[in-house]
Amino acid sequence: MTAREPIVLDFFGMEVGVIAADRDEVAFHFGPHVVRNSASPDQLRVEFFESTGSAPAEFLVRRGDGTPLLRRAFRGWGNVPPALPPFAALQDRFCLVPAVVLARGNTPVALIGGPYAEQANVGAALAQRSWEFVSGRLLVLDRRTGEVLPYLVPLQARGRSAAWLRGAGLQSELCRAVTSPTGAEVLLVRPECLGPVAPVRARLGRPTLVQLCRSADERVRLTPREFTAQAWPDGSAGLLEGAPAFRLELPGVSGAEEAAGLIDQEVPQEERASCLYVPDTLSAHRAGLTASLRT
Repeated sequence: MTAREPIVLDFFGMEVGVIAADRDEVAFHFGPHVVRNSASPDQLRVEFFESTGSAPAEFLVRRGDGTPLLRRAFRGWGNVPPALPPFAALQDRFCLVPAVVLARGNTPVALIGGPYAEQANVGAALAQRSWEFVSGRLLVLDRRTGEVLPYLVPLQARGRSAAWLRGAGLQSELCRAVTSPTGAEVLLVRPECLGPVAPVRARLGRPTLVQLCRSADERVRLTPREFTAQAWPDGSAGLLEGAPAFRLELPGVSGAEEAAGLIDQEVPQEERASCLYVPDTLSAHRAGLTASLRT
């Protein structure tokens, strides 16, 4: 495979061909979304350009017929909106909220908090209770239907949260440490390293929002509490109005398992039979199997 041949990713039933990106990076960040190239004329194309001199790295989005849609600076995989899929060219279709998302049956839960909150740890504890990972970083909603869509990218952990995950014995090929723009170390962990994941074409029901906060004592509490989630693009947060919402107070990583137990007990769950799964007609490579992307 040459650098100009696209790596094709399936996001929500939409094919995106990626050109001139680092193949190992794409495989690590988006492994479950990688599929065979169907050569569909509706396939979006995203072409990456390295920085040259004073010009920053960029990516260019095109329709399948070559029509340019958007050109933006590329500052890494962690920005909101991300470069893949090209949400900035599709903002009328999707709503994004920074969160770690898991589901049981048709019920997704979005764990929302700051960079040093314990979303990754609580998510890992929920996975031990047979919840499936839906996203490691973003709650993605279809603005037309309100459904939650899988975005199976790595979870991010910092400080004590990262140390707690490392102590769980992670598979080395499914995690890596990177440096954030502020100079802090961030541990990236593929969700399938921690537990089961939802099919990439799943469509799930209305989410329950759980806002993580540091408790003033050593107790773990889960209480109903309305709050406004920070959503992209501006004006899309109304899609979450009326969604069940809770405040989760925990003292730190030591409270992750108890917090998962409270969520497991308190969040209403629908049966798996009601889950709206779209048939997955294309085979997907699991993260870490980067040899399948190379010649």
